[in-house]
Amino acid sequence: MAKSIKQADPTASKKQKNGLLQSNFAWFLGLLIFAFVIYSPTIGHDFVLDDALSLALNDNVTAGISGIADIITGSYRENNFGGQLYRPISLIQFAIEWHISPNNPLIHHFFNIFWFGLTIGLVFVVLKKWFPTLSILLPLLVALLFAIHPIHTEVVANIKSRDEIMALFFILASWYSWDKYLHHNKLSWFFTTLLLFFLALLSKETAITMFPIFGMLAWYIYQKDIRFSLVKGFSFLIPVLFIFAIRHALFGDMSPPQISVMDNPIVAAEGLSQRMATSMLILLQYIQLLIFPISLSSDYSYNVIPIVDFTNVKVWLSLLIHLGAIVLAILHIKKRSFISLSILGYLMSISLFSQIPLVIGTMFGERLAYLASFWWIAGIVFLCSKYFNAESIWSVNKGILSSIAILMVWFTFKTVQRSIVWKDNYTLFTTDAATYPQSVRLNNGAAEEMLKSANLTDDEVKKDEIYTKTEAYCNKIMEIKPVATAYLTLGNIRMNQKKYQEAIDYYDQVNDLQNIVDVNKALAYRELGRIAGEKEQNLVKSQELLSKSLKLNDKDAETWFLLGVSHGVAGNHQQAAEFFEKAYTINPTPDYAKNAIMAYKNLGNETKVAYFQSLLNGK
Repeated sequence: MAKSIKQADPTASKKQKNGLLQSNFAWFLGLLIFAFVIYSPTIGHDFVLDDALSLALNDNVTAGISGIADIITGSYRENNFGGQLYRPISLIQFAIEWHISPNNPLIHHFFNIFWFGLTIGLVFVVLKKWFPTLSILLPLLVALLFAIHPIHTEVVANIKSRDEIMALFFILASWYSWDKYLHHNKLSWFFTTLLLFFLALLSKETAITMFPIFGMLAWYIYQKDIRFSLVKGFSFLIPVLFIFAIRHALFGDMSPPQISVMDNPIVAAEGLSQRMATSMLILLQYIQLLIFPISLSSDYSYNVIPIVDFTNVKVWLSLLIHLGAIVLAILHIKKRSFISLSILGYLMSISLFSQIPLVIGTMFGERLAYLASFWWIAGIVFLCSKYFNAESIWSVNKGILSSIAILMVWFTFKTVQRSIVWKDNYTLFTTDAATYPQSVRLNNGAAEEMLKSANLTDDEVKKDEIYTKTEAYCNKIMEIKPVATAYLTLGNIRMNQKKYQEAIDYYDQVNDLQNIVDVNKALAYRELGRIAGEKEQNLVKSQELLSKSLKLNDKDAETWFLLGVSHGVAGNHQQAAEFFEKAYTINPTPDYAKNAIMAYKNLGNETKVAYFQSLLNGK
């Protein structure tokens, strides 16, 4: 769009304003309902992916309303897991929702859609405020495309991503308030705008990329002079500085957690050149998914996006696209073109996720393009705005109208289809592992969920089929990069197959997750000890294996019981009685008490016999 778009005359009649307000409300409500229709499949979904870290495993959230004070004064996750994050807005919402309906994903999914729907409504209203003289088709089309763009399914379907939804909601609300201030010049609207932007920052820190936009809006949209735009624009450093002060009070000089190569492979880049080249590849990936949202995934960690250098053709293509966009934006600054603003807005909002200014805790994510997609969609639609000068939708170029209709139908189908995939971890991981088989994390998630599903059936043939598929996921991981969790899952498969020595061999390959591994190895040694005693009649071997089990986990009652049986058979009734009593102490079941009674009878200890007999009789 070559020429700037002027604001409507603010002295329009009161009748016209009332009509506009009614129209805004009707469209706003319609878009909210539309969001619920599109994302209705997610209402009945489970907690998925990292939802638990923000909800069920967050003590402040599960405390309900009483946990809000700790949420306000604490970090986003316990022990700063995932980085030094401060996002109280979504956690406060989760706490209130948990208080109303504890451990119920439905209420959280409902409000994810609700806030997303309100955001869509604000997209329409804000753009209509920016361009009141243009056809209503423009803001409506942007809002609809934003609502149905498949790249947003993660944000809506993953409860944890409420932080993304709320950040954009408050950003849009602050732009609406900014419009009010620039039209009416009332300080109340100015301070309201500052507050709303501060709430955006409290929702997610990355809203910081939008602080220059207020001054840019004054210049591009509201036709203010450069001095006014700069002075007023820099006022929005106030909430930014306030957020930094809060973060300093919470985290002080604490070093951020080390970023794992499994979360963000770019940390393994050799030098600045490889990092920059890979960053350009990442930026191209965002553009690809914004244009062709086909191969979507819940995870893009090791090794979905490879480390590359400047010999990669895609790197140069990305450089050309982004440099060309920057040049285009600069050339149209003086013309106050919205295309210039949308390009700059897109680049600013995606900048923190490009890995160029700093390396973050994740390499790539669809949710990270949520804010940027607003500028992308708005820019593309306004670039084609010459086709929307008519008052009626029927007078729009029929070819363009048909193309838009086809695109919207496909986007809607893809969004509904993709949102269904977020039903539970099993569906999500197995689907995404097929899309990106080079991902260690997706294969690992699929293997773990597949193994869990084996416990839900009594059909041994079906179980064997599941074990085979699970092992295939693990073997795929071994081809990419052997990790502890794959060895753990392979060990668990062998445990379920009652191949205990093979299970132990796999567990021995795990160099972390020690608590889990020790418990599982203990179970394997216990079952080998059972076999040695019951089938091989080798009491010495049985006792050695059971002792190994106890060294790894002395809280397992069954192991103490089996040791008691072994010593009882060997005639060591005193030792047997002590082991049975230990088993009963850990897990007071009748069988353990009965064996203790038999052992103490053999010892002639009537006091102990009477004691355990009273326990059996419930006295």
